[in-house]
Amino acid sequence: MQTLADVFFTIEEQQKITRTVQQVEQQTTGEIVPMVVAASHSYPEAELTGAMTLAVPLALSIAYGISSLLWWQGHFLWVSLLGIAVFFPLARLIVRRSPWLLRLFLREDRTEAEVERAAFISFYAERLHDTREATGVLIYISVLERRVWILGDRGINEHLPPQIWQDFVSRLVTGIREKQQCAALCAVIEEIGSLLHAHFPPKADDRNELSDLMIKGRQASRGSHGLRIL
Repeated sequence: MQTLADVFFTIEEQQKITRTVQQVEQQTTGEIVPMVVAASHSYPEAELTGAMTLAVPLALSIAYGISSLLWWQGHFLWVSLLGIAVFFPLARLIVRRSPWLLRLFLREDRTEAEVERAAFISFYAERLHDTREATGVLIYISVLERRVWILGDRGINEHLPPQIWQDFVSRLVTGIREKQQCAALCAVIEEIGSLLHAHFPPKADDRNELSDLMIKGRQASRGSHGLRIL
């Protein structure tokens, strides 16, 4: 089974993104790492809310039908509780395995905080802070939440204003909404590369210090899981 991250880009698109990163990095000492993750957190509270939303009406409907048919009106409550106990685990599994359904129960503030947290964790876990000239850039895409974070290391942020990353985030999010995620990501990579070239031109002993593209079905932060396409 494939994760949301696995199917976000086709194999051909992944190869195109990798080539774009490699070409850009030949023009600068900067290191650009696009990372795509299935989800930044597992959101158990959303699973529980979704499961109850599905299981309770179904259990009540069946309990009403059974009690009316078999003259068990006095046992309606107990039949309902039994139905909830039976249907809840199945409903939770359905919500967990259905990204479009899970999204309906995600809170905006929670997803914002979790994606930001996971992006920062990934920045340090993948050692983007440890490049020779502190010129790492992480382009973090969390597919379930449909959110993007871009983080630059201290060497870059000394030369570029922080709001410039938000401009790139907005353009990339727009491209993703328009189903043009590969083209949008490549364009952002190229423009970031142009900015880096102006401040961090290539050197004779420059080398590729980081991965050119990371696809992760399972996010590194605690409590997360890889959402899978059935």
